[in-house]
Amino acid sequence: MRLSSEERRNKILHEVMNQKEVSINDLAAKFQVTTETIRKDVGFLQEKNLLAKKHGSVELTKPFLESEFSVKEKQQMKEKNAIAEKALAFIPQNASLYLDTSTTVLQLAKLLVMRNDLTIVTNSLQISQILATSDNQVLLAGGQFRKKSNSYVGAWTLNALQSLNLDLGFLGCDGFSKTGPTIRSYQELEIKSTVIAHCQKNMILCDSSKIGNQGLYTFADFQDIDMVLAERQLTEDERKNFPDELLFYSQD
Repeated sequence: MRLSSEERRNKILHEVMNQKEVSINDLAAKFQVTTETIRKDVGFLQEKNLLAKKHGSVELTKPFLESEFSVKEKQQMKEKNAIAEKALAFIPQNASLYLDTSTTVLQLAKLLVMRNDLTIVTNSLQISQILATSDNQVLLAGGQFRKKSNSYVGAWTLNALQSLNLDLGFLGCDGFSKTGPTIRSYQELEIKSTVIAHCQKNMILCDSSKIGNQGLYTFADFQDIDMVLAERQLTEDERKNFPDELLFYSQD
């Protein structure tokens, strides 16, 4: 089945995010279209400041590369990109979203640049900069700047979030306790707990390396989480550590 222009451009962006640089010819062969079609797609993505042209190839623009390398954890990027692509299927037209400061949610933000129908709230400076090139409505919850996560935290941020009523919250985590997802930062704990209370549905995006970990603070009960999106199915032993009613999703 042939892809629409929007679907193909999403997949082109995802391909470059994984490989960092891809030739025009390889993209044409992969998607079974002409090189002229790929050049038009690349031109569209270049206007959005997502891709940069080189001689016969394309790569991510500098802001995207800076976002990836400025975060503390640079591992499992392929897995995070796969999770982000899966998350797209759960975002309906005209939805209101919260995107938190996790590196996996950051990859989702990159894929949302080509949407134009969303209201997106975030406390992440990186995510707000990425989405600045989109036609979505983007609201940055400002406050005290936290360098370690490149985000805003504290009372001002919390006050802004407490007035919201959002459709979906996408959050990352450092691991899981016996009762829910965890985080290592108390300042981020306050933000995540507030978001959980103000979103109709909450989804945790995390690669499988987090399954056996546990952060210092539990920011939500499992009953408050609607779904955990991972890049693979859990093993039987891993699944035993979670409530039966907690929904895990992957496309293995």
